[in-house]
Amino acid sequence: MDFFLRLIKDPPVLIIISVFIGGFTYTLKRYLFIAKNLKQLYVDLESFTKNNLSYRYEEFKQILSNNICTAKPFEDFKDALVFSDTIAFQDTEDKIEYENVSESISGIQTTTDIPYFFNEESMVFPHYNKNLVGVMPTLLTGFGPLFTFIKIATAFGLLDFTSAETITHTVAEFVSDMQIAAMCSVLAVGSCLVFTIIDKMSSSLLLMPACGKVQQKLASLFNVISTEAFLIDLLKTSKIQNHENGAILKAIPKSFASSIQKDLANVIMPYLDSLIFGVNTLNDTMAKKSESGDELGGLF
Repeated sequence: MDFFLRLIKDPPVLIIISVFIGGFTYTLKRYLFIAKNLKQLYVDLESFTKNNLSYRYEEFKQILSNNICTAKPFEDFKDALVFSDTIAFQDTEDKIEYENVSESISGIQTTTDIPYFFNEESMVFPHYNKNLVGVMPTLLTGFGPLFTFIKIATAFGLLDFTSAETITHTVAEFVSDMQIAAMCSVLAVGSCLVFTIIDKMSSSLLLMPACGKVQQKLASLFNVISTEAFLIDLLKTSKIQNHENGAILKAIPKSFASSIQKDLANVIMPYLDSLIFGVNTLNDTMAKKSESGDELGGLF
């Protein structure tokens, strides 16, 4: 019991235990935080499908932008999105054919695979100090020989051969320090093994599954279209727009003439008929007044 208390109070042992507990606490805390955000993201995305993504895009955008794990990769991912519902192309000068692909592809497509933007490097690693976690096993292992040799050196320094009594007393302390020196290596190597095992298990059980589920969900929402295919679609869309513009321009003279003719028939002609009728009526009235000797006779 005395040896155990002395072992716990020994500075090298305290350093090894403190570093192990600090590294373990930091790693587990960050892993839980990242896993929680990824799981919440997956829950928020569960209601999205290819069919409703087009009109719920703003909601989708807000969810990914507000989540710490996907905010940065989503900013880059937006540049790879292609918004398209139909492909159309001009077959002849006066005939146009449409190829409707809305049922087979999403209204929003991407020119790059989802894992290129959303992966462990972008969603997991930036949110904890990967270098610190990676150096912990090496640091703990290095503490073993370092403190072991320090304790051995100090133990030899305690030996006093001036008398039999001092030899007996210092040898007992020497043996005790040598035991602590050996325990430094054991604790350092043991803590390194425990930390490595917990780190790998935590990453495998908490981070990788959550990250993989988010990747699969995002991949199910988008179809991948190559850049060449997108340019072909753009060309086809430009052709149909040009065809429609040409048809509109051709129809303008005919529509204008029809509109003028309609205005003449429905508005101007009835107005002229009414005007002529009024003038004739006024002339008849003036003629009657002229026959009766009115001073205005003959004016009209």
